[in-house]
Formats: sequence, structure tokens, C-alpha cells
Amino acid sequence: MPLPVLLAVWTLLRLGLGCQLPSEWRPLSEGCRAELAEIIVYAKVLALYRDPYYPLSARYTAGHPYEYERAGAESAEALLYTAEVEMLCDQAWGSMLEVPAGSRLNVTGLGYLSCQSHTVMANYSYIFFLRMDENYNLLPHGVNYQDAIFPDTQENRRMFSSLFQFSNCSSAHTLHSFSPDWEQQEDHRVLGY
Repeated sequence: MPLPVLLAVWTLLRLGLGCQLPSEWRPLSEGCRAELAEIIVYAKVLALYRDPYYPLSARYTAGHPYEYERAGAESAEALLYTAEVEMLCDQAWGSMLEVPAGSRLNVTGLGYLSCQSHTVMANYSYIFFLRMDENYNLLPHGVNYQDAIFPDTQENRRMFSSLFQFSNCSSAHTLHSFSPDWEQQEDHRVLGY
């Protein structure tokens, strides 16, 4: 078989597979995932910085237990960025990060990858599930391949009220309401459509 035909078949097979989760995968509640997350912070995004793809691939894939996710992240044309965030509260109860409110941190590993998408916008507040890699980089902790970043909404505040005392947090932020098509708008903004 000629090489171009083999390449075309291989490309179609890879595209057809898409995101494949382990066969034993089951969704977990936000509360259950919060118990499993290494670090939970409530922070405001101050700025976004586009990352070169290659170094992030190594950092992002180092902690992934599934070979197909590592391979997908290494070969994908991903849109990756880092967010500079300011802690609005001390970390959540049980969190493994010890920094006070007002501290500034960088969260890397944001953007679009094969099985997960972690997106944020500047000047918005979020609740982040994070993990730290072997080089002390903070990355989204997509426990169970589910969302690791939650917008600051009344519903999410109720959901995570056992982790934070929101009344003791910085008052330099406001609750945001997101329209149903917010994710699509954000995709268009990031991808430049």
C-alpha cells in the first residue's frame, strides 16, 4: 500500500477514536471529586499568557495514568495557556497548598487537550481543583477526567460552601452569571473565529 494511503487511513482512525475514557469510568459528584483533589483554591484570574506547546506537554502528561491521554496530548495541536491568579480566600479545608489570601500564583495546563478542556477568562473568579507536578507547577486537577474549574456563581458557591467561608473572602470580586452559550462564546474568542 502506498505511503499516502497509509497515512490517510491512520489519520482517519485517530480522528474517529476521539476521547476514550477507561472502560471502568463512572462520573463522580463535585463533592466526591473535591475530596480527591489535591488543592482547592478560590481565585480571580488577573491575566492570561499563551504557552509554547512543547514544555507544557511534558508537564501535563507526567501525571496522567492512561497512555492514550499522554499520547493525545503530545501529538495534538493544542491551544495552551497559563493564568496568573490572585487568591481570594485562604485555600480550602484539607488543601495541600499553604498560601494566604492575596497571594498570586500561576496556573499552567489551561486550554484544550484531547479529553479535557480547562478554560478561564481574565477578570473572572473561579474555584479551581489543582495539583502540583514534580516541578512544583500548579495544574488543573481533573479528578476522574471531569471539570476542574468552576465559575464563581451562586450555585457553585452553595455547592462548595462546606470548603470555603465565602463571607471571609476578599470583597474585591463580584458574582458572575454566565449565559447558556458562554462556553461556545469562549471557544470562539480563544480560537479566533
